[in-house]
Amino acid sequence: MLKVICKHIIHHWKKNIWITLELLIVFCLIWYMVDYFFVLGYNKNLTSHRDLTNTYMVGLGILPEDHKEFQEAESSPSHALENFRRITRRIKEHPEVESVALAAGYHAMPVLAVYTQNYRSTEDTTLHAEVQAFPFIPEEDYFQVFRHTANQGKTTVSMKDYDWNDPAHILITQMTADQLFPEGSALGKWIEQAEPPYAQFRVAGVIDDIKHFNYLRPYAAMFIPQRMDETNFNSAILAFRTKGNIPYSQFIPAFSKEMSPELKMGNYYLTSLNYFPEEDIKMDYKAGMTNTIRMHTALVIFLFVNILLCVFGTFWYRVHVRREEIGIRRAMGSRISDIQKLFITEGLILLSIAVLPAMLIEMQFIFAGLIETLGEDIKSYGSFLPDHMIPRFLITNLITWIILAGMVIAGIWYPAYSASNISPTDALRDE
Repeated sequence: MLKVICKHIIHHWKKNIWITLELLIVFCLIWYMVDYFFVLGYNKNLTSHRDLTNTYMVGLGILPEDHKEFQEAESSPSHALENFRRITRRIKEHPEVESVALAAGYHAMPVLAVYTQNYRSTEDTTLHAEVQAFPFIPEEDYFQVFRHTANQGKTTVSMKDYDWNDPAHILITQMTADQLFPEGSALGKWIEQAEPPYAQFRVAGVIDDIKHFNYLRPYAAMFIPQRMDETNFNSAILAFRTKGNIPYSQFIPAFSKEMSPELKMGNYYLTSLNYFPEEDIKMDYKAGMTNTIRMHTALVIFLFVNILLCVFGTFWYRVHVRREEIGIRRAMGSRISDIQKLFITEGLILLSIAVLPAMLIEMQFIFAGLIETLGEDIKSYGSFLPDHMIPRFLITNLITWIILAGMVIAGIWYPAYSASNISPTDALRDE
């Protein structure tokens, strides 16, 4: 059958060349969208090595001096610090709270902000890394709340795993270690800021890489302990993890109603309770990723619908004008499934013929720099599939072929069935 199909394609090359040209253009369009979503999906599925489910951030407000309930005696730094610690203990004692975290500023909380600095190895000052710093307060278990891991997810990190008596001790992620200490272990090594004030830190441990945005890659990061005292407690941010017994949509109003009176200590009061996965979604929106994905998704749906109709119409007409051939084949004993198989195979061969010139055109897109790779600006020594153009190119073209093959089969199956589901005499008489 394959030999017969090839002879038919060659014999009717003038008609087939237009169909092949149409499939070539369609193939390039679909490949462009497939490549975008391939990189997007790849980045999305990279493990973040932390878990934000059941985690909340507490918003605390301070009464202004002109408020009728403002307490002058509680406004001193010593009293305010003690009240803040009492609030922390009260939240920790809540029956639904599993653990509490303290961070030295919003930029130390997951998904909320990006704050990077340039660090270098003291052993080789030519080795630099652009690192996001997470200053945390070691009075509570920051790592346990956000479920940070080490050894590629095999170990859950906890504050008690490290010695925080040394103020120079820090934790770094694997990507930071790879960039600053590519030839050996980072444990016990020193790093410093590449710019004044040249603060130095000693690596107490290496944990797994984390991601800031869902659709980007992991980045180099470090976790710096900071002591909370009367001079800096106002910037401290409180977060906690629940035991997961109550959905967040129910927990937030219930917790706020129950704890608002109890957390009113001194001039502090509860202002908000934010669910980190929801903040993660909001950050994607603020960064423009949500709108970008929606736009590409709408474009893909529009293209797919139009391409499917185009392919369906083309092969419907192609099958219709060959009704006499179908009648002869039916008269010679061919089954409907045999005729469907014949036309589908022919369509797939025409599609495969269009693939090579389509790939040559796609390569021009690549050489012209028109293909975007999300996250490629993040410097790392890690191996990411989208950075290897040859396997990425082959995989995306294979996916494109499968998608378009499905469209071709869908565009041929019913027309071939409809045209074959008539008596051979009727088909020949119509001709």
